Amino acid sequence: MQMYVNYYKKTQMIDGENEPIGILLCADKDDAVVEMTLGDDVKNVYASKYLTYLPTKEELIKIIRDEKELYELSKEEGDKNE
Repeated sequence: MQMYVNYYKKTQMIDGENEPIGILLCADKDDAVVEMTLGDDVKNVYASKYLTYLPTKEELIKIIRDEKELYELSKEEGDKNE
């Protein structure tokens, strides 16, 4: 993932943009994985929507699991209504 963040910085960034970060969120039937990375020389991270900080891996895993549970419950309700 570090390679992709550095590649993006070198080839896609526009002057004035903040440094890119990489966040990978994966959910499987019984597991959730979160990985995060910053560019090589990043000293500050800026977030703007809803959160003023970057959540921890544990917080993101909990969010993934909670959303997955809500999805499964709504899917079951939809099946009952058919």
